Amino acid sequence: MGFAFIMMAFVSGIPFVHALIRVWGNMALMIDNLRISIPVLTVALELVIMRWKQTVVLSIVKTMAEDWITTKLSTERDVMIKQARIARFLIIFGCIIMAMSFTILIILPCFGVQIRYPTNLTDRNKLLPLQTYYIYDTDKDLLYVLTFLSQAIAVLLSAIIFIAINAFLGFVILHICGQLENFKQRIINLVSCKNFNKTLSSTIVTHLRLIRYADNIENTYTLILFILVLQFGIVFCLCGFIILIVIICLVVLFVYFRKRFFYCFGGDLITEQCNAVYQTICDLEWYTLEPRKARNLILLMLVAKEPFRITAGKVLPLRMTTFCSLLKTMAGYISVLLAMRN
Repeated sequence: MGFAFIMMAFVSGIPFVHALIRVWGNMALMIDNLRISIPVLTVALELVIMRWKQTVVLSIVKTMAEDWITTKLSTERDVMIKQARIARFLIIFGCIIMAMSFTILIILPCFGVQIRYPTNLTDRNKLLPLQTYYIYDTDKDLLYVLTFLSQAIAVLLSAIIFIAINAFLGFVILHICGQLENFKQRIINLVSCKNFNKTLSSTIVTHLRLIRYADNIENTYTLILFILVLQFGIVFCLCGFIILIVIICLVVLFVYFRKRFFYCFGGDLITEQCNAVYQTICDLEWYTLEPRKARNLILLMLVAKEPFRITAGKVLPLRMTTFCSLLKTMAGYISVLLAMRN
């Protein structure tokens, strides 16, 4: 972790900021810098937060492992396998996108194909893949190769950490959706159980366990998601402003658009599963039970009434309505930037 943070924050981050200071006032060059520097520095912050929340992350992993070990019914295992396969597909898709981004940022400049603005304010005779400024002369062969290699390593580490953190969030969201689906099936079979009180007690314990699991996810990712929402807004506005000028912004916009869409879609998915669980409890044939047993369902109904939510900074719930609102707001800011240029 220490090596990755040093590479992203100091080897690339400080030269990014130094270059930004030198091009300050030129909007095109500032945007060219910020569209890469903001994501790299954000990944460094995500790494620090995940290290800070290491204990909570380990508890999430432990809970998922226990779910896989204790699952007895084949139908429940099939649901979990289905969700795991979806998560694997999303991870593979994310790796492909990151490989394309790494190729465009690092590999193409090796063959003389530049995807950024060259400027004499930060660049010397030999261009580097990222708009950075170093206090030493990067035109010297050895220093140029070492600097180029350090930027490549920093971008590669950023991509790996970016995929790992976001893929883990996607996996835990899909896992809890699978557990909620299994929980709903247990509730459906609750009325027909012979030992109703024991089964109901086990069901309540399972639901409380799911609540703790969801709270751990919220506790781990709420600050990260808040930072990512801010990052999405800034990068979306910047790239939308010069999308017709810099082709790489198309790739950047696609990556961030896809990521924000999946976050909000995942939040909607969890809420829908929770609402389905609550509706299943309401639709139970409680009137066929003894009055004392039927009254015991009230506690489960009250607890299940409030759905699980994933929020950004415990303020902004991640829903598709939130995603659409963000797009509308960002489009308005892009219009402001265009008006300022004109």
